[in-house]
Amino acid sequence: MSFIKDLTPRRFFPIALLVCLALAIALVKLQPKMEHEPSAALITPVNVIAVKPYLVHPAILGYGTVEPDILLKSKSEVAGKITYVHPQLRNGAILPKDTVIIRIEQDDYQLALQQAEATATSHRAQLREVELQTKNLQTELNIVQKKLNLAKLELSRIQSLVKKQSISKSSRDTQQVNVLKLQQEVQKLKHQILTVPEQIANAEAALANSESLVTTQQRNLDRTIITLPFNARISQRAIDENQYISQGALLYSAQTINKILINGQFSLQHFRSLAKDFIGSEALLKKAFLSGFSSELFKQLGLSAKVRLADNVSPFWQANVERIASQLDPDTRTLGVIVSVDNPYAQIIPGTKPPLIQGMYTEIVLQGRAKTFYVVPRDALHENEIFVVNKQNQLERRSVENTQVQGKMVLLSTGLQEGEKLIVSDVFPAIPGMQVKMFEEPALQQSIADWVQEQ
Repeated sequence: MSFIKDLTPRRFFPIALLVCLALAIALVKLQPKMEHEPSAALITPVNVIAVKPYLVHPAILGYGTVEPDILLKSKSEVAGKITYVHPQLRNGAILPKDTVIIRIEQDDYQLALQQAEATATSHRAQLREVELQTKNLQTELNIVQKKLNLAKLELSRIQSLVKKQSISKSSRDTQQVNVLKLQQEVQKLKHQILTVPEQIANAEAALANSESLVTTQQRNLDRTIITLPFNARISQRAIDENQYISQGALLYSAQTINKILINGQFSLQHFRSLAKDFIGSEALLKKAFLSGFSSELFKQLGLSAKVRLADNVSPFWQANVERIASQLDPDTRTLGVIVSVDNPYAQIIPGTKPPLIQGMYTEIVLQGRAKTFYVVPRDALHENEIFVVNKQNQLERRSVENTQVQGKMVLLSTGLQEGEKLIVSDVFPAIPGMQVKMFEEPALQQSIADWVQEQ
């Protein structure tokens, strides 16, 4: 008891520390020896598809606004009061070709036409009179010429009698005067005949002038009736019945319904990817630049297009490539490609496919000539790399070049072989050589085939 009493806290702490240390050493010594066992190799499950080549039209995406092929702003060619306006001449109305939509008062133009026709009739009569005078002058000349010939014969006879002194010289002189008068009359008639062509020319000119005035007045009369030059959709009506309009006043605006145009804007870099297919068509390109591009030449170059509304759910319209813009857009630095859609009103599906009308914002798919590609999902491309499973069921990272993104798919012309297994699931970390376990994705394989069919 005295020993315990002698243990102060200061003396007890070192003793306790030594006891704990002894117990720890004893525990370590009494533990069984650790035996190392080989760890199981890590195997990562991955989803794969078997790649195969498809025949696909490479395509690029652009956007543009619908414009009519022809936008007519009709102006009045004559002045007058509006006497008739078609009741359907309203914004949005569709009217057939040759429909009479506006009439202008005709009274003044009918009077002007009658005056012009009267003047033309007068000038026509004057021309006939000149032509008749010409015939009369020629007939009179023939008669006087015969008289002159007879007078000359008589003068010759009288002169022979004078020589024989059978007749007086005064008779000879009188006959000479008659001959001279007839010669003067012949000369006068010839001069008048020479001036006839001038008279006829003047009469014909006056007649032509009056007839042209008749034509002008007839055309002015015809211009009082305004008809539609084509099947049209009315955009604007600018006049009302009983309104007086001056020459050159706007009557209405209308646009064609058989064709629309879209100036689609495309990235220049993307368009170059399609233009590479033009290699080998140099002769055709030369012909196009010399004779002018046409939709038929673009088809020969392998370019085609389709259009739909930019909501990504509407059906497509087939389109024709019409021409390429002469310069880049100064704001977006994009290339304009003008495409056309024929008969946009004939292809409508109520509730699904509305008609393409002015101002609609559309998506344009510009397609090149069909080529063989490996089609893979866009998610399977990792910064210009794809992951494939080799024959040892190991992950292999492979770089690919000249990739072409097309919607939710990527087109590869190199870097794969038919039948190879492409990893389509996320793998992290993707370590080359790591062991993987493959799970096929038949639904994804079918969706790729369906996507190719849609193209």
